[in-house]
Amino acid sequence: MKSVRVKVPASTTNLGPGFDCLGLALKLYNVVQMEKTRGRKVTIEMEGEGKDDLPRDKRNMIFPALEAVFKRVGEDPKGLRIRQINNIPLGRGLGSSAATRLAGIVGASRLLGAHLSTGEILSLATQLEGHPDNVAASLLGGLVIVANTPEGFRWVKMDFPASLKVVLVIPEVDVPTRKARDVLPRAIPIPDAVFNLSRLGIFLSSLTLKKWENLLFATEDKLHQPYREPLIPGMKQVFEAAKGAGARAVFLSGAGSGIAALVDKEEEAVAEAMREAFINKGLRSKTMLLDIDKEGTSLD
Repeated sequence: MKSVRVKVPASTTNLGPGFDCLGLALKLYNVVQMEKTRGRKVTIEMEGEGKDDLPRDKRNMIFPALEAVFKRVGEDPKGLRIRQINNIPLGRGLGSSAATRLAGIVGASRLLGAHLSTGEILSLATQLEGHPDNVAASLLGGLVIVANTPEGFRWVKMDFPASLKVVLVIPEVDVPTRKARDVLPRAIPIPDAVFNLSRLGIFLSSLTLKKWENLLFATEDKLHQPYREPLIPGMKQVFEAAKGAGARAVFLSGAGSGIAALVDKEEEAVAEAMREAFINKGLRSKTMLLDIDKEGTSLD
């Protein structure tokens, strides 16, 4: 192969109680085009999100992803022209870093004929990302539950109900993942763990049984959202606004600052209510209504 085009969907993760193990792929995509050249340099072009801020050299997070695959075949990254088309907002809990890393690994694997398995791709990307939930959802598509075991990662991909869509409100607040993780406690009370386990079980079963009336309380959380709330002014008010406007569920998207709601009707009303709640806190935001991506990462 002399060139390849990789399309990777965004992801919203945790979905309330499923901290670091539950992810949902969304129809919002980063696209990376890679082409072999005769030179020895790796050149990076960029458009869309982050085009004025992200580095175009080895500091770009796609480079370690490329390097991980090249090392598998005993080579160094060289002679590549890369074009990144970024549609996934940065620092908003939608898996932009996971998408970039996946694009690097999957694209390099195809260019080099490395024939990495799904498990190998997931493992490499998670080593770089630090947690598997965004990676698994963006790689596989749909709703994915992922677990790390001594034998490697295991996952289950579930069909997500077609009648549910995701409303996202994305405030002008950047929450770096490292900062969002630094505020989490190193130990949690057993009652809080039980709280999340019970919600997660009811959430997944209610999706299967189409019991939408359970989703609001089943997406409650005590492991990460209460600790991250101070990082996002108006988060509590946005949650309440979404519920009042008819959302079936509302939760922090990944580490934030984006907030996601599940809806089966009143999409515009829910989006506007969430946006207005941020305005009342002095924050501008944008909203998106997204369907679920079922295919995951794809190659052209």
